[in-house]
Formats: sequence, C-alpha cells, structure tokens
Amino acid sequence: MKLGTKLFLGIFGIAFLVSGATGSYFYVQARDAVMQTLQQELKSTARSAARLINGRALDSLQTPDQADSPAYKDIQHILQAVVDSNPDFLYAYTMRLVKGEVRFVVDSPPSDDNGDGKISDDELPQDIGALYDDPAPSLLNGFLKPSADDQPYEDEWGWTLSGYAPIFDDAGRSVGLLGIDMSLDQVAAKLKAIERAGIFSLGITAALACILTFFFSRQVVKPIRSLQQAFQDVAQGDYTVHLKPSSRDEMGELVRHFNLLVTELKEKALMKSHFGKIVPPKIVEQMLASDFKQNSEVVNVTVLFCDLRGFTTMSENLPPSMLVGLLNEYFTAMVQIIESHGGMVDKFVGDKVMAVFGHPVPLANEQQAALDAARKMLATCDALNQKLCLTGNFKLVNSIGMHSGPALAGIIGSPDRSEYTLIGDSVNVAARLETKTRQLDTRLVISADVAKGLDTIPSDLVAKGAHQVRGRHDPIEILAQKDIEH
Repeated sequence: MKLGTKLFLGIFGIAFLVSGATGSYFYVQARDAVMQTLQQELKSTARSAARLINGRALDSLQTPDQADSPAYKDIQHILQAVVDSNPDFLYAYTMRLVKGEVRFVVDSPPSDDNGDGKISDDELPQDIGALYDDPAPSLLNGFLKPSADDQPYEDEWGWTLSGYAPIFDDAGRSVGLLGIDMSLDQVAAKLKAIERAGIFSLGITAALACILTFFFSRQVVKPIRSLQQAFQDVAQGDYTVHLKPSSRDEMGELVRHFNLLVTELKEKALMKSHFGKIVPPKIVEQMLASDFKQNSEVVNVTVLFCDLRGFTTMSENLPPSMLVGLLNEYFTAMVQIIESHGGMVDKFVGDKVMAVFGHPVPLANEQQAALDAARKMLATCDALNQKLCLTGNFKLVNSIGMHSGPALAGIIGSPDRSEYTLIGDSVNVAARLETKTRQLDTRLVISADVAKGLDTIPSDLVAKGAHQVRGRHDPIEILAQKDIEH
C-alpha cells in the first residue's frame, strides 16, 4: 500500500472516529435532553391539571354506576381538555390506591385512537374501580409527587411515555393521581429527527473530512514522492538533481539536507572520476571511504619500473604538442597493459612509469602477473613504432626493471599536501635494476626474488649472477632477458 493511501486512510479514519464519537456523544445528550423536556412537560401538565380537579369529588366516586354523575362528568371534561391541549397526548385519567392496588377512577372519554371509524372495547374508558395491573414505579411515585417515566413503558394499551401528579383534597390529603400518556410514536418521531440530524451531520463531517484529508495527504505526499524520485535519480548517477524547498517545516529542512547531500555526492563523484586518473581508483575508493588520514602499512609487492630510453633527444627534436601526443598514446597503452594484468600505476616520473602488483588488489601470483605485463609492454612499444612509423632518433625503446619485496604503502605528505605512494628498498631496487638494462644490453632485468615467485622461468631469462646496485650494501642476484631488439 502506498504512503499516500496509508496517510489518507489513517487521517480519515481518525477524523471519522473522532467525528463519530463526538456525534454519538451529542446524539446521546440531545436524546436525553428531549426525554428530559418531555418528562418535564408531562409532569408540569399533570401537576397543573391535578390542581383543577376537586379532590373531594374524586374521592366520592367509588362505583361504576357513578359514571353519569355530575362529579364524574366534570372531571372527565377536565381530562378531555388536557388531551386536547397537546396533540402528542393520547390519554388522561385519574387513579387511586385501594389496599395497595391501583384502580381507575375517571378515564378519558371514548376516542377513535386507531382511526378506523369506530370505537372498540379498548378505546372505551375504564370503569370506576377497574384494576390496573403491574403499575410502573414512576406511577406509584405519582401518588406522592409529580413524576414521569424514565423510559417508554408498555401496558395493555401499548407503549407510552407517561407523567403523573397527585390529587389532594381540601385537607391536603392525597386521594389519587392524574396521569397523562404521551404517544410513543411522537416520542420516537422526535428521537428519529435527532437521529436523522446526527446522521446527516456525520455524513457532512465525513465528506468534509474526506476532502480535507485528500488535500492534506496530497500536500504531504507530494514532496515525499518528489524526494523519492530524486533519490532514485541520484542512485542512478544523476547528480544534477535539485529540489526546491516548498516550506519551512521539517519537510523543507529535509529537502535542503538532500540538496546538500547531492552536492557532496557530486563532489565525491567528480573527485573519484578525475582523481582516479591520477591516483588508482581502488585507492580513491579507500580514501573516500575513510577520513583521508595519513597512515601507512608494510606490504609485500612486486614493483615494476619502465623507462623510455632516448627521451631527452626526442624531446629536443619534436614540437611540444607532438611530443605530448606521442607520450600520451604510449602511456595509454602501457597503463592498459598494467591494469589488465591486475597492477596499479603508482606514478609517472617524466617518461618513467612505476607500477605495483599485489597491492591494493591482492593477486594469486603477483610476480607472474608483473612479468607477463612487462613482456607485453615491451612488445607493445615495438608495435607502436611500426604503427606510427617511428625510426631513428624518434623510435620508442623502453626498458623494465622488477623486484619483489616489502614496501611501505600509504598516504604520505603534509596535512595540506599528500599523495599515495610506495617507498622503501624494494622500490629503489626495482628502479636500479631498470638502469642495469643498459649495462647488460637488455630491456628487461628482474631480481631473483621475482624469479622465485614465477610458475616457470622462461628460457629467455638468463641468470646474470650477483650485481651490486647503488644504495644497497649487499649484491643482488638478477636475471636478464636476451635477444631483445633495442
């Protein structure tokens, strides 16, 4: 599920739940308020009507044959007026307590309550003294004080909500009560109206919440999607990506930090690209991964020095632009050979190339790889002469010296100016062996330490015995390649 969908559903769900809970609370409050209003109306009307009834006359009505008496008719007339005063009222009646039993005294006149055009038995008034079974607690309380049903109550005449008030005689003695029944349909209609209003309000709230949530989630997700796409572009190497902060909040701050990150990545990529042409790419990666500390380590390597003979004479006779072009083509070929054999070009010193095998990338047999590279470098140099038709003083002739042993490798220099290189006796010996090629009339000299690591010693490598090299006290055993054109 997408973030926008999750955000929309989450916010909408919370808004809907809060709105529903709030609506439910107000619905309950409104329902209770309506019930309280109805109860208060019933009690107030019952109390007012009870004061109109003559308590002594009511107390005198004891038998059904008194239904035609003036006292009965007067009270029934009051009851009819009560029912007529409010269309929600169904019945009005009087009752008394006789030995703990509730009995009717004066009931409402006959009425066609169900609207069928005739008066049925249950629509006739109850006789004086008729028993009322299972009275509600609120009805019993009505003999003492005004009261009303807490909830709709069901009897043989159906569901109603009723209010009651005591009737007193001249001596202040309770001689009965007056009851008023309100139609449950009317009560339900009022509650239904509140329910419809609540549902309508909830629907409006849900619609507004949906619309507002949609626009809000869109405003939140839009910059996130832009940021996601920007990250994908950067991951594919596009460092031209730049996002414009659209706000000053956390999202805007995140966008600004993203732009700074892309700038740093772009600088590192440029450093890796351009610096890798000067420093071996593997070393560049190590330098970028660290904090560029000046440190070093002793490693066992095979060092190769390749020198271009007669370069001084050539530089005096060729225009600078042509000389640079020729050297670039020559160095390009040499570098490709070194790197294709797993070596690393450490540096260029004028027309010399220093290469290292075995570090920083370990090789299964660094001596064999270095020798194979050296022999191909010599052959490629000769092939380049033929390709460029170089002869005489312009002919390219290279020579190589190789030695295996420990060397100190690392970033060396001052805090403001450093370079990665290898130093030590092994490097010096390799350089000196390259100069021995001229004394031994050959183009390739290797030390016995290199030869020890070879799979097999080629037949054209001839042992030349121990030779003293400048800068070293002990002589060194060497081998030289014979029959090399130079």
